[in-house]
Amino acid sequence: MKTALKMPFLAALIFSLSACQTLNKKEAVNAEYIPREVLFGNPDITGIKISPDGKYVTYLSAHKGVLNIWAQEFGKPETAKPVTHDTKRGIFRYNWTYTPGILTFTQDVAGDENFGLYTLNVSTGEITEITKPGKVTSQIAETSHLRPQEVVIMTNERDPRFFDYKILNLTTKATTDLFTNTENYAGIMFDKNFHPIIASQSNKDGSSTIFLWNAGSKKFVKKTVMPFEDSMTSSAVDVSHDGSKVYLLDSRKRDKAALIEWDIKSDKSKVVASDERSDIQGLQMHPQTGKLLWASSYYLKRDIQFFDKDFQKHFENIEKKLNTEINVTSMSLDGNQWVLFADSTDKPVAFYFYDVKTGTLSQPLYHTKSMIPYGDRMSSMEAVEIPSRDGYQLVSYLTQARKQAGKSMVLLVHGGPWGRDDYGYNPYHQWLADRGYNVLSVNFRASTGFGKKFLNAGDKQWGRKMHDDLIDAVNWAVKNDYADPKQIVIMGGSYGGYAALAGVTFTPDTFAAAVDIVGPSNLETLLNTVPPYWESFRANLYKRVGDPTTASGKKLLKERSPLTHVDKIKKPLLILQGANDPRVKKAEADQIYNAMAAKKIPVEYVLFPDEGHGFAKAANNMGANAITEEFLQKYLKGRLEPIEAQVKASSAQFITTPQ
Repeated sequence: MKTALKMPFLAALIFSLSACQTLNKKEAVNAEYIPREVLFGNPDITGIKISPDGKYVTYLSAHKGVLNIWAQEFGKPETAKPVTHDTKRGIFRYNWTYTPGILTFTQDVAGDENFGLYTLNVSTGEITEITKPGKVTSQIAETSHLRPQEVVIMTNERDPRFFDYKILNLTTKATTDLFTNTENYAGIMFDKNFHPIIASQSNKDGSSTIFLWNAGSKKFVKKTVMPFEDSMTSSAVDVSHDGSKVYLLDSRKRDKAALIEWDIKSDKSKVVASDERSDIQGLQMHPQTGKLLWASSYYLKRDIQFFDKDFQKHFENIEKKLNTEINVTSMSLDGNQWVLFADSTDKPVAFYFYDVKTGTLSQPLYHTKSMIPYGDRMSSMEAVEIPSRDGYQLVSYLTQARKQAGKSMVLLVHGGPWGRDDYGYNPYHQWLADRGYNVLSVNFRASTGFGKKFLNAGDKQWGRKMHDDLIDAVNWAVKNDYADPKQIVIMGGSYGGYAALAGVTFTPDTFAAAVDIVGPSNLETLLNTVPPYWESFRANLYKRVGDPTTASGKKLLKERSPLTHVDKIKKPLLILQGANDPRVKKAEADQIYNAMAAKKIPVEYVLFPDEGHGFAKAANNMGANAITEEFLQKYLKGRLEPIEAQVKASSAQFITTPQ
């Protein structure tokens, strides 16, 4: 599914605590709790993809305890075997090419996000390094069935701030220049013949200029501008196979981003899909014909607008049969073979194969087979709207514990902040609810998907109105008897970690404790140390958070930094940090720890030396969550699974002993 112009900065500070992560274990069912190993270990199977020719199925699964790529012949599970043999960090991202039997994958070193690019022959297991991980980051920009022996790659080797585009020959492994980005475009999109079609360029005022390729002059020509207020809700998302049309998400002249089809030859455009309550957020095209199949929006739950009746019929029949939402994640080139997964809030995630010609749905392949016995313990999620003090409706998700520890609650804050929480299976909600805590996740202002007014309402409101929204949600939970006001912990990663720090500094009496996972404590140093390839997003970032190059901006950033208000901390704080985090540097955790230590304020600080912005290794993920679980049990009195073995198996370094 396409969701945005291929610009690396769009990952921004997004850190999700909702990824499906689980383990392949044949263990006895635990009578007291759902084990963390079941919830957060390596999956039995995930990332399933079908090769374009329909001959192979590939997926990610553990091999000797580390996530690797596995392959099997379609319909022959007995042929399954690992085709990579990584023994360190694991592999998390891969894509098929249109050369039979060849795929690509990326891998960084210890979470530094400088991704090397590799090709893999699934028949022979031969791996070729195309770009080396380290100081350079690379990824696939385009693949095409019209040029099956080649792919377009993007790499910042020449200039670490911007990406050049090259054609990689999958047979010879040679690269040739396609577009050298000396004009500093933030992102470029190509048609299926690898002709450049559209580019965007960020401006100093936070707006972005859209350019179209002129084949005669062989240059990009300025065409239109996305004003700053539309810059986070408007972008190109796809190009028709022949390059004659561009599909845009566009919030200009409207609040909610609509899907626009722009005929670039006639310069005429039309609205293809829109939603009064939320932005259109993604679309799907037929891989071979390029026909638009559907577009999606997401308010409380997902809504799909179909453009192909046959596709719609199959899709809706499957949802009816499974009685839940499905997501099609991979298709063969001819569109006749699908990979999909069923997404229910209170059932284990299951993958299926579907044959369009016969209408046959396979038996489920469970992401985590060992989760099945715990199905009757899983808690359902409820979508709710919470009013803010100034009139916004905050779309939120509540999971109630089946066996509550009093009226304890965890406010689980998403990262970004330009991201969102949504409805579906969430291992963190299940884990916390199983331990006895109600869980509330809130889409505060600045969250994406709810229109530009709501998103822009978060500009320069870190620690102010964005935090007010979280406090309003807490008060709502207390008023509606979901939480005891003395038994609420705030927890989150990235921006959610910042929110946790804000919780114990700006509102020191509201929470019983806080868990900060890779969160920034000093907004000025955060903005001064962003990765170089975020350069195209820098002006936008300064306008939305604060400008560290001006006196007034520095004043605002200092005022909104939890570090400035360390002396107000009087509640327990746990800090979890990856040493190699390129987005929120280790210095962010060090600064607030040192400031608290200097004032003799108790703090627990745990560093993972082989991790980055989050915990990718299963052992570290389980170790971090074990430490968190013990911390929560200490202050909320919920259930506690023994932690010693998982902490010992992780790389956790305790910078200070618990107080």
